[in-house]
Amino acid sequence: MLKNARSPYDAPIRTAVAGYGLSGSVFHLPFLAAHPEFEVSAIVTADDTRRAHAAAKHPQADIYRSFDELETRPGGLDLIVLAGPPNTHLDLAMRSLRMGAAVVVDKPFVSSVADAQALAAAASRAERPLMVFQNRRWDGDFLTVRSLVESGRLGRVFHFESCFEHWAPEVSSGWKDHLPASVAGGVAFDLGSHLVDQALVLFGPAVAIDSRLRTVRHGGGNDDHTEIHLEHASGTVSRLLMSRLSHAQGPRFRVLGTRGSFISYGFDPQEPALADGASPTDPGFGVVAPEFYGTLTEDTPSGPATSRVPTEPGNYAEFYRLAAAAVRGERPEPIPPAEAIAVVDVLEQATQSWRSES
Repeated sequence: MLKNARSPYDAPIRTAVAGYGLSGSVFHLPFLAAHPEFEVSAIVTADDTRRAHAAAKHPQADIYRSFDELETRPGGLDLIVLAGPPNTHLDLAMRSLRMGAAVVVDKPFVSSVADAQALAAAASRAERPLMVFQNRRWDGDFLTVRSLVESGRLGRVFHFESCFEHWAPEVSSGWKDHLPASVAGGVAFDLGSHLVDQALVLFGPAVAIDSRLRTVRHGGGNDDHTEIHLEHASGTVSRLLMSRLSHAQGPRFRVLGTRGSFISYGFDPQEPALADGASPTDPGFGVVAPEFYGTLTEDTPSGPATSRVPTEPGNYAEFYRLAAAAVRGERPEPIPPAEAIAVVDVLEQATQSWRSES
């Protein structure tokens, strides 16, 4: 267990969020603001419009234009959340650790195993938690799939399909459409970070046996439609598809086992609810309507039987509940650094292999 810079009974956890785009404003700050153990002490964003929005939404926070300014802030910080582009993560995480703060790094974590290991080693030396934000471990549909796999109702799972698709036909000016895969840009690292992590959680260690990274949209600077196949040591093969150019979306999950199969469509509702201004404390937050439940087909003595499986409620707030305990030295990180490194390893394999073939 890591050293705690403050007594477990001290409150609150003084937190800064560096970055106020979609990640900072939608995926991090609502949970920090809603959790009684955290204080949103500072926000970093250079954009004037975002600065004004952040100041109005979080009036108790100091607003800074740069990380350099944050480093001069008096009084110290207990946690720094890095919610900016992935090519900044290594530098800013190292600087955060030198400030004595625990660190949450949004995905994509970093672009190479070497960088990930360097950060893990620095966190170990500093005796501060290093936490990668793999929030989609708490997607309701993933929690449902995990429960089915672990229950044994599907038998031995030999084939797993996981797709993360959306429709964004125009190339934006942001990093997601222009940073190359060599610095963790593109859908392989962006959306694939979720899909690879979920596959490894379900079926254990794996290697990338095939990958196809494509740039379909005119003017794109990185991959926008990518497929990666994994072979797990357990024998399962995972087919992972991530796309920014999918108007007709297929199943989110398709799981084939020796005793049954499961298929589900649609996405966890937490992100759109947060984007619409919902709070994670709102009644019904993360709950999926029955019409979006997945379908289980099982082998029975009288033949195949199908049933709808209620989707477990999504719960991104669980990450920050566990993170608070980690910052206070009460438990390890929500995502062990070794597991975050394993995700980077697979993505590095997949993207380097494709670049070498192209």
